[in-house]
Amino acid sequence: MLTAMRFAPMSWLVALLMLATAAFAEDPQRVLFIGNSYTGVNKLPDVFLDVVKSAGRREPVVKSSTPGGRTLKQQLGIAGSMKLIEEGGWDVVVLQGQSQEPAIAETDEATRREFLESAAELCKRVRAKSPKATVYFYETWARHADYWKSAKQGPDVGADPKEMQSRLRKWYGVVAKDNGATFVPCGDAWELNYASPKPIRLHQKDNSHPEVVGTYLNALVFFGKIYGVKEPAPKWTGKVDEAQAKLMQGFAAQVLK
Repeated sequence: MLTAMRFAPMSWLVALLMLATAAFAEDPQRVLFIGNSYTGVNKLPDVFLDVVKSAGRREPVVKSSTPGGRTLKQQLGIAGSMKLIEEGGWDVVVLQGQSQEPAIAETDEATRREFLESAAELCKRVRAKSPKATVYFYETWARHADYWKSAKQGPDVGADPKEMQSRLRKWYGVVAKDNGATFVPCGDAWELNYASPKPIRLHQKDNSHPEVVGTYLNALVFFGKIYGVKEPAPKWTGKVDEAQAKLMQGFAAQVLK
């Protein structure tokens, strides 16, 4: 009886180690990002990898193709993007459309059809070479409110950031559902920031691309979605100061719940 009691703590330790090992064994080993400048600016794939390593998880191979301004349809004609998809063996594949594409799809039938059909074709090609892959659609963010004050507005993306974000949420949600993929609510986390009492500017001066802190927020949301972490709080914050990092971790946790 004494012997059994003496070794019981060690047995519990072994059991916990076995559970942890089993959980980490399911961590993705190969992650691919297919997007444009919203993925490439500040090197989101690298920031994501730093977050993963900081959290003590198994370090995956991460590759990306991020030609600027490309729509999902245009990605189908990008040799670098298609080569990476055809390489196969991916556990995770992230797909990101042009920043205004899903918002324009709300009112423009041709853009909508192209967005839906191209999303389906990309998923088909991914699964042909990586049948076990989980596909993630990267919901991006609305333009900064200052965009609507400019005389140089582009096509119809909505009347304000709220409407644009609603459109992005809707159409990324549609392609995720239609293709058995996972929706990654990065734009929703940005919206929470801007609705907060003291929002941090996540946009660059062009009212479109992300500042480093915005990319950090996106990486937190991706880490949470891919690894099943509801409250990501990595020690690594990169160039983001600790106070801002804590705020971003809070917004990520809200959308991940």
